[in-house]
Amino acid sequence: MTAPTDVAPPETARRSATALWTFAALALAVSGVVIAFIVGAGTPRTSPSGFPEASLLVQWALPSARAIIDLLAATTVGLLLAAAALLPSSKDLLAPAPARAARLASWLAWVWALLALVVVVLSYAETFATTVTDSLGLPKLLSFVSQSNQGSAWLVAASLAAFAGVVAREADRPLGAWVALLLALGATLPPAVTGHAASAGNHDLATSSLVVHIMGVSLWVGGLLALVWYARTDGRFLPLAVRRFSPLAFWAFVGVGVSGAVNALIRLGDIDVLFTTQYGAVVLIKVMAFVALGLLGWAHRRHALPQLDAGAPHAFARLAAVEAAIMVFTIGVGVGLAATAPPASDATEAPPPAEVLLGFPLPDAPSVLAILTGWRLDLLVLAVLLAAGALYGRGLLRMHRRGDRWPVGRTIAWYAGLAFVAFGTLSGLAAYGRTSFSLHMTQHMTLSMIAPLLLVLAAPITLALRALPAAGSKQPAGAREWLLAALHSPFGRVLTHPVTAFVLFITAPYVIYFSGIFELAMRDHWAHQLMYVHFVLVGFLFYESLIGLDPVPYRASHPMRMVAIFASLAFHAFFAVALMSGDAVIAATFYETLDRDWWPDLLEDQTSGASFAWAFGELPGILVLVVLLFQWSREDDRRARREDRQADRDNNAELAAYNQMLQDRRDTPPA
Repeated sequence: MTAPTDVAPPETARRSATALWTFAALALAVSGVVIAFIVGAGTPRTSPSGFPEASLLVQWALPSARAIIDLLAATTVGLLLAAAALLPSSKDLLAPAPARAARLASWLAWVWALLALVVVVLSYAETFATTVTDSLGLPKLLSFVSQSNQGSAWLVAASLAAFAGVVAREADRPLGAWVALLLALGATLPPAVTGHAASAGNHDLATSSLVVHIMGVSLWVGGLLALVWYARTDGRFLPLAVRRFSPLAFWAFVGVGVSGAVNALIRLGDIDVLFTTQYGAVVLIKVMAFVALGLLGWAHRRHALPQLDAGAPHAFARLAAVEAAIMVFTIGVGVGLAATAPPASDATEAPPPAEVLLGFPLPDAPSVLAILTGWRLDLLVLAVLLAAGALYGRGLLRMHRRGDRWPVGRTIAWYAGLAFVAFGTLSGLAAYGRTSFSLHMTQHMTLSMIAPLLLVLAAPITLALRALPAAGSKQPAGAREWLLAALHSPFGRVLTHPVTAFVLFITAPYVIYFSGIFELAMRDHWAHQLMYVHFVLVGFLFYESLIGLDPVPYRASHPMRMVAIFASLAFHAFFAVALMSGDAVIAATFYETLDRDWWPDLLEDQTSGASFAWAFGELPGILVLVVLLFQWSREDDRRARREDRQADRDNNAELAAYNQMLQDRRDTPPA
């Protein structure tokens, strides 16, 4: 009889290690919640005097569940990031290790979705101070979800997480992993942007900084957890994965630090509160953990990465495990901090309704000086603009180092386009665009017509394809291959098709302004941000289809582009006329709540905005028409030169063949 062995099979050992690490991570996250409550308040939440209080079980179960969800979300995002970008695959097929990461992410996403539904039940029990058993009635929960922002946010998060799990499970290409990653990142946001930050003062700045914070934490923490998982399960391409993750981790670290500081200042109100309140003490715990993570990141770059490149991965794995443990603990502290009420404000009066609605005080009467000087920070927009400028600049630097040239006019167009986006979203125009329909239309024209036109003329996709190195025939696909795969994917082909761009451009104003979408976007900061993205993206796609220089899959003929320009001008004029001739005020309830005294006639304001849109909206169309005619002329010249060179090479063979065809027709007698 063979004696039993004490050595576990490799697969069994890996599963045991995964279970052990999972239990340790959950314990660390929950312990972070407990410590935050002990330091911050002593109890999870205290109801106002005279109101019923939820049971102790609900009070502790709700934040603990949220901490576990945050851990699951970060791990899901990290595994999908590894499957899509960190681990090597071909552009057409996921390799075995990325495929395993995507499958594991799918299971975690489904657990995440299920636990999000549990949070809905616990939130109901906390809100109405009832037991968990009494909260399980479906009619009660449906009513709670329909009437509560937090309830509906968690339901949306659960739906997106479950959908991300389905996409990740079926993904067999990197593009599928990218789609699942975007869905998972989207699922992290709804509960956050409808929480404290969405109802506090400066909620526009607080919400934007919170989005940057959550995205940074998810990518940073999740990416590191995925690398630790990969190092302990496979690790063959760990040096490549770490090199790809390192720049992302650095910028995520910066984003988390800046956004965390902004959020803390908004909640604390004064830096002295950091050292004199229990809430400030919990913030200090997060600050110390953040500093420790920064030191560990420096140690990675200084010591662990060289050893990893030298073929010794154990130093990196040990340091990464310690870093991941601190991150998981900090996630729990963050959940406890979010559930703790910030220090009470010294304000004796409630802010006016306009300030509550906007997130900032209602500005005085608009003027050119106020629009030019009234800049207001939006951390999310600023981060996107800085990233766009830095990436374009990096591409220019790579081409310069290779000795390649890039037209100066395209560079000027790119940064001028970003400047117009900044003017439309961060200047006084953005603030007045929330309070006046006519100034909103000015903002609309800036973001949908001027900025995209300049960005298209900068040919960013062409620059990326020329600057990014091409992977060799036996090398893993890189950023250049991912970009090409996205452009030529079914979704990319549909999105960049001229018909799609034209339909989106001409129908978008009618859909946004003649429905409830516009008022929703004006009331909710996150919806307002999405409207910004919509304006710029739709404008970019439309102008790219007309005068773009990038290699998109489809390009209409010049006559068809001329037709599209004139048709868009006509639809734009119809839209402006419909606004001017209407007698109903768009988003009337929103503007009435603002109760501004410097332009009380809302219909007159709306008519002025429509008149401006009609008058100014024709100008970009005329400019595009001039550029198109110029491009058409240059293409005809290039075609003529090509034909002349071909005629010189073959001694006018094409002309001789054509003359011979005519001669044969003359010589052939009619039948």
